[in-house]
Amino acid sequence: MNKCLQLILSVAVLLPLLTGCWDRQELNELGIMLGLGVDKDGEMIKVTAQVVVPNEVSSKSGGGKGTPVTQYQASAPTLFEAMQKLTQSSPRRIFMAHIRVMVIGEEYARKVGIYDVTEALMREPTVRPDYYVMVARNTTAAKVLDVLTPLENLPAEKLFNSLDVSSKIWSPTTTVTGDQLMEYMIAPGIQPVITGVEIVGPQEKSGSKDNISTIHSPASLNSTGLSVFKKDKLIGWLTEDESKGYNYIRNNVKSTIGHLPCRKGGNVTFKTLRTTTKRKAKVVAGHPVISIKIKSVSSIGAVECGIKIGSMDVLKELERDSEERLVDLMQESVKSVQRKFHVDIFGFGQEVYHADPAFFKKVEKDWDSYLENLDVHYDVNVQIKRVGTLDDSFKDELRE
Repeated sequence: MNKCLQLILSVAVLLPLLTGCWDRQELNELGIMLGLGVDKDGEMIKVTAQVVVPNEVSSKSGGGKGTPVTQYQASAPTLFEAMQKLTQSSPRRIFMAHIRVMVIGEEYARKVGIYDVTEALMREPTVRPDYYVMVARNTTAAKVLDVLTPLENLPAEKLFNSLDVSSKIWSPTTTVTGDQLMEYMIAPGIQPVITGVEIVGPQEKSGSKDNISTIHSPASLNSTGLSVFKKDKLIGWLTEDESKGYNYIRNNVKSTIGHLPCRKGGNVTFKTLRTTTKRKAKVVAGHPVISIKIKSVSSIGAVECGIKIGSMDVLKELERDSEERLVDLMQESVKSVQRKFHVDIFGFGQEVYHADPAFFKKVEKDWDSYLENLDVHYDVNVQIKRVGTLDDSFKDELRE
């Protein structure tokens, strides 16, 4: 009897652990979505799903006869209603666990706002929040996801990889993931900023193989500037220089390339090897003060004027000019945002909160008005560590 009871208890304990693949989903029943587009369709939301065509990307099947992805669209009052509605045209259930990019149409971002969509995706357990968010500039998300691209045959992968690489080596762009975007929208003292994407060239055949059948693709996708949001609605765009200043302030610049004009004509090109930005705030006599300290290590990439870069005095002069240039970029970015947008995209409010929580709580509702007259101090230190494999330029000797 005891043995029988022990067996029953053992089975009762083990059964919950032996559920097997109760939630399995067969690959041949799923449509793998890599790109999600969100647009305004009257009073409804239009969802665009960029789905992989397995036969076209499989090496065993040969592929190459059709496009590597297909696109499904549906409109509904809410995001997930539209997602479920996609099954009216898709023969497979849309699988969202592998989303690489979410592209939001400019009209939707301006008129509707992006909070509801972002929250819905964050709430969905099958969606990983590491996808990149982009704004379709002067076009719709559906059109952006309709462009076939060379080199990367999956357009959503192209968007993801291109932005990922660009953010690491080109200072005007930055990456924002789904969870970061949610944090920016709900955190006090900071407003969201998202990189834009635009279609360059004619769009008539952008979704066909004709767009990738020549050396130069007629239509292409390019990152373009940073979009500025107030809470969850798009209110404007930063220029390239303003975007650079923003990224330096936010410590988003890993490496980049830029130039400085020589004092006697021509340019010197700098390669920024690494940059570190530290922000601090303090409240002095009831007024917040922000301090930004940057340390940058650079090398000389090209010399298009007759300066003697083998001279330490010349290098020190170039370092000072580079420091002044970085200060100008940051100042112009801050002044432009204060003048045009009146929102804190730099996170200055967060620094004030960390320095004096009680003070920030008092001014939080009027923080935008404080931002317009905020005292910001800049301290930049640039070090030129390398001059390349040559010392002085041979340009003057060639002219002689």
